[in-house]
Amino acid sequence: MSMDCIVCGKQAFYTWTSIAGIDIQRCRSCGVGMTTPVPSAEELLEDNLERYIAAEREKVYLPRIRYFQARYHSYIKEIKKFKKTGALLDIGCNLGIFLLSAQKEGFTVTGVELNKSCAEYGRKRYGLKIHSDYLAEIDFPDETFDVITLYDVLEHVPDIKGMLSDIRRKLKNDGLLVIQSPNIDSVLAQLTKAKWSWLTPPDHLYHFNPSGLASLLISSGFRIEKSRTWEPAEDFCNNVAAAYLPGNIVGRVIQKLLRISRICFVAVLFLQRIWWKRQQGGLIQIYAMKDSWRD
Repeated sequence: MSMDCIVCGKQAFYTWTSIAGIDIQRCRSCGVGMTTPVPSAEELLEDNLERYIAAEREKVYLPRIRYFQARYHSYIKEIKKFKKTGALLDIGCNLGIFLLSAQKEGFTVTGVELNKSCAEYGRKRYGLKIHSDYLAEIDFPDETFDVITLYDVLEHVPDIKGMLSDIRRKLKNDGLLVIQSPNIDSVLAQLTKAKWSWLTPPDHLYHFNPSGLASLLISSGFRIEKSRTWEPAEDFCNNVAAAYLPGNIVGRVIQKLLRISRICFVAVLFLQRIWWKRQQGGLIQIYAMKDSWRD
């Protein structure tokens, strides 16, 4: 099957790994990955509704709410280096916990969340303004937002260039776009391949590396201000353990002992600073400004 790379337009791919009949094809030119076969829009929406229901997301977030609040505080601290306050739109806002943190830090917040159960949860529990439609279908005036964030969202989007065009229109002329996405060039991805916990096809359609994601944003009318890679040490340890230890009781006992002893955690904390500098952390974060001179 012939397909064009979303970033460089080339048609030369190789199979990086396969999971249950789904291939991850990587571009030989820029290294960006694509999931094949590509699910239909209806299949993607159905998968989203099943995978991200509010009751299950509660089980992920609420027991660790202090951890996520601290994590989101660090996100906002970084955003404030570019924008001290203003109107912030979080696309793919899930239950709205990041929006709450941004609101407490002085931003006027709005969310977009396709999963209607998660959107309803955020509206009812936290009183947040959350839309549960596609961005292109929401009647936001042009140049409405000072900041638009997409944390772990862009890799899910079928029409990435269309969404980036919509985002650019909704940003003010000096607006900030923040994107986080898994890094297929990361140490974690290379170690775990098909068992990489952030691969998740067909949910993730695209698999970026730092240079590919930056090129995509530049070609879409943004100016890169900062790019970095990182990952939580605990996530790294858990993913590696799950990939290499047996799935029986012996493996679970070993994993628990490693967690208690903190041996893996301490080693990763020391080493990951090295691979982060080499742009090999598990997650890419890019801060980009709207390039208004292109208008």
